[in-house]
This record gives sequence, structure tokens and C-alpha cells, in this order.
Amino acid sequence: MRQAGSTSLALLVTTAALAACVTSSVPRSEPRPRVEIITSEDIAKSAYTNAWDLLRGKARRYDFAEDIFGRPRSIKIRRGRSTINMAGSDTPMILVDGARLTDIQALRDLPTNAIESIELMSGIKGTASQGTNSSAGVIYIHTWEASASART
Repeated sequence: MRQAGSTSLALLVTTAALAACVTSSVPRSEPRPRVEIITSEDIAKSAYTNAWDLLRGKARRYDFAEDIFGRPRSIKIRRGRSTINMAGSDTPMILVDGARLTDIQALRDLPTNAIESIELMSGIKGTASQGTNSSAGVIYIHTWEASASART
């Protein structure tokens, strides 16, 4: 009886050692945080006239909602069915030249010819960049005016 117990213990230790060797030798491929950029060339080629329509056409990871008059109502990240969703955690943070945009209807008033580029950061990248209030990601809009003033 004593011999059977020591054999199973040795087998357990050998299995654990083998598992440690296998996991340490196989590189882990973890998903990298995504940043998608809509460049000035992409914006110039598009037929969109304002930031709201441009985002609706180009930002595929978000769902855009409008009221019956076509005014922007909300932007929400697309999540899986089993995702736990807390209040407000599915709305991305929107920044225009570093300033947080609180009224998304202003996107309808921002012409595309004023936009240099748009960065769409995933939730992980957005949280690392802007903090925990951006768990649904960050939409960072860079304008030509801010870029010009930064260069001078």
C-alpha cells in the first residue's frame, strides 16, 4: 500500500514537471491591443462630410444609434452575448485633440476636412492610455488645426 501511494505521488510530480516544461517552452500568443487609424488619405477618399458619418462608415467595432431625425444618440462597442455589461461601460471615450467630448452631437458639426486622423483604440489600449473610464475603448480625433499649432 505504501508503494502504490509513492508511485502515484511520483507520477503526479512527473506530470507537473512535464506540464511546466511544456508551458515554458511554448510561446504564448496573447491578443495584442488594437489601434486602428483612419488616416487623412482615407478621409479624403471618402465621401463623408462630417465626423459622425465618417465614424459610422469606418469604425466597424462600434454600433451607432440616431434618433428619428438623424441626430446622433449614442455610440456603443459591440460585445459578445455573454459579456457582463455595467451601466456606461459600453460607451467609448471620445477625445478631440485631447479634450473629452461630452456631447456626441458635436460630431455631426465637425467637418471631415478639419480632421487629420482618427485613432480607434481597443478597450485594453484605451484603458492603458486614458484610465479605467475608457474600458470600451477610445476614439481619438486629431484635427489639422491642433497639428499645425503643435508644429509651430
